Amino acid sequence: MAAPQEDDDLMAAFAAVVRADASLISELSARAGIHENALRALVLVSDTGYSSPTEVAGYLGLTSGAVTNMIDRMSTAGLLERAPNPADRRGSLLRLLAPGEAVVADYRARYGAMLRSVDRGHGGDLHQVLNDLATSLYEQAAEAVRGPSDGSAA
Repeated sequence: MAAPQEDDDLMAAFAAVVRADASLISELSARAGIHENALRALVLVSDTGYSSPTEVAGYLGLTSGAVTNMIDRMSTAGLLERAPNPADRRGSLLRLLAPGEAVVADYRARYGAMLRSVDRGHGGDLHQVLNDLATSLYEQAAEAVRGPSDGSAA
């Protein structure tokens, strides 16, 4: 088991990463003239090729009404478009347009350059460390859903 000071140091370092990521997202979204959640939505749509508004709402933890308004603004700005969903004629799928692709390309270029730089500075192990971190975070989320392991209420 890790010593309390070591835990504190790791928590402080992780918190600094989370804050720095939020700062970069804030700056990149401001540069693009969109809200941080809109930037996250554009990246999601890029990652998946297309997404439904419901998927975007679930990913961002927003209501369907908030996502509809956000999509309307991004559509008006020419960043993405709604297309009919062939699996659900009542629904739509979101696809990036060229300006939205440019916003995501800037995001990926900046993150990619930063991650490559950090990776080089730490012997090329960053990919494995990030994968392990993501896996551990998902495991902790699943454990949190199950509740305390000793059966007591929190």
